[in-house]
Amino acid sequence: MPTDENELPRKQRALSRRSVLLGSVAAGSLVLASAAPARALTYTIKTAAEHAALPIVWGYPFTSRATRGSGVDGYPGQTYSGHIGADYYATPRVGTTILAVADGTVSAVGDDGDVSRGVFVVVQHAAGVRSEYLHMERGSPLVSVGQRVSRWTPLGRTGNTGDVRPRTVSNAHLHLAIFSGPHRTGTVWNPAWLIESAPLPPTSAFEPTPVYRFWSALNDKHFWTADAAERDTVVARWPHIWTLEGTAYSAFTTPAPGTVPLYRFWNRLQDGHFYTANAAERDDVAARLTDTWKYEGIAYYVYPYDSTASGTVTVARFLNRQKGHHFYTSDASERDTVIARWPHIWYYEGDNFRVPTVGGRA
Repeated sequence: MPTDENELPRKQRALSRRSVLLGSVAAGSLVLASAAPARALTYTIKTAAEHAALPIVWGYPFTSRATRGSGVDGYPGQTYSGHIGADYYATPRVGTTILAVADGTVSAVGDDGDVSRGVFVVVQHAAGVRSEYLHMERGSPLVSVGQRVSRWTPLGRTGNTGDVRPRTVSNAHLHLAIFSGPHRTGTVWNPAWLIESAPLPPTSAFEPTPVYRFWSALNDKHFWTADAAERDTVVARWPHIWTLEGTAYSAFTTPAPGTVPLYRFWNRLQDGHFYTANAAERDDVAARLTDTWKYEGIAYYVYPYDSTASGTVTVARFLNRQKGHHFYTSDASERDTVIARWPHIWYYEGDNFRVPTVGGRA
């Protein structure tokens, strides 16, 4: 949370100059710390006991604890009039992966622009409860409507879209709202009571998995897969075409914090594959080269090439000018050998993405 009052949203600055709601909730009513009469709320609030009775297993929305700013109007703690969620300031402010707080189904993904919710995701849980994640980074949602998610499934990244004032990096945050019933006339639950004592995701939830590399002397090209079943199928059905070279590097089969999808295309004419972590490049290939490349979906998850995540290594990408296919390697020695020995065949396109250093070439 910003410590300089000048960086706080205008509503919070106004709040700091008047009495704050510091009371406690008892039987659904608010007891104020000041002598001012309680303002009537348009929604229902619940006791701590009613929160504890919800039949939902909660998880924390980040991989490490964040700082809470303003909470829900009507519950104890810092808040302001009409605020129906809790603001969480993670580190870094922009780009921290947001995790689902419980099992459920994605019911909405959208973008209100620079007003209201901004970029948002809504997840429907058990007992008619839903969680809403607002002000996300534009382009960051990782889920789609109808998708089942588990507790701690990555949903997107923190940002400052929508009604965030001032729109600064230091003021970027997650606005987490938890409701039952209609938006402003149903029940508003207090995230502080539900998720702040909930566990962080276990490290094992995002363990990297091997990415296997095949070589075809017949086709003079490579193929990569993180799917062990696909690996076994290729080994069993096409041993005369594909030779398993071992593990190329490691990646993630679920979107670990800080990662992005690696998109996979299949070349109908050359029977080869192309991989990119660049969503704009994916869209360009899908739009312009539909006669050649078929989009197969997400291969696995990797770190962006400019990621500062520790324990990662870059993956270099080469283009075969003669045959039009690509080669990828996380081995710096192999990269340098290709550059030195075959510059007339392989054009070095640069670093395409990053992967964990765990589980390199076998």
